[in-house]
Amino acid sequence: MREAGIHAIIQKVHADAELHSGERHAQIKEKADREIDRERAISQGEQDRRREIMKNRNEYEYALLYDRMSSRYHRELRTYRRQLIDEIFEAAAAKLRAASREECAQMFEAAVKGLKGNYTLYIGELSKGKLGIRDMEKAKEKEKAKGGGLDITLSQKTIPGKSGFLLRNDTVEYNCLFEDLIEDKKDEQAATLLHEVFGDA
Repeated sequence: MREAGIHAIIQKVHADAELHSGERHAQIKEKADREIDRERAISQGEQDRRREIMKNRNEYEYALLYDRMSSRYHRELRTYRRQLIDEIFEAAAAKLRAASREECAQMFEAAVKGLKGNYTLYIGELSKGKLGIRDMEKAKEKEKAKGGGLDITLSQKTIPGKSGFLLRNDTVEYNCLFEDLIEDKKDEQAATLLHEVFGDA
């Protein structure tokens, strides 16, 4: 009887130990599972964070590359536009420089039309031989016939590296040097020409 009681106590202790061991095991497992989940969440969060960093870095690098390429494109486009405008107006200047003696005389007559007073005529070095005393006298006679009082003296000095002519007195100057006229038109017309060639680009 006594043995049976001892045996029952041992079994009870053993059962309690197994129960306690099972509970303890469950607690340890639960804690381990929580740790694993937490590590997994941290790991997932870290991966997400890294992915976001890479995405942002890639977007940033792409934005930098786009800015560089865009800047280069606009720089090259501006350079090309300037060159194109320079070529267009240089061609116009070359055409004026190549004007015949008769064409230069007509331009001179148009320039002095309606002028009154005393002027000195300076001829551009590149137009020497295309405009002279004969043209000056002819223009003066035309203005005199209209009742104008125009007197022009031809200067012995030419304007170096220029074509066309310049009329000057003490107060005013009429600049009909072809290169200068083209340069003035260039400032006025460049935007319009560029718009016609490139549209809104």
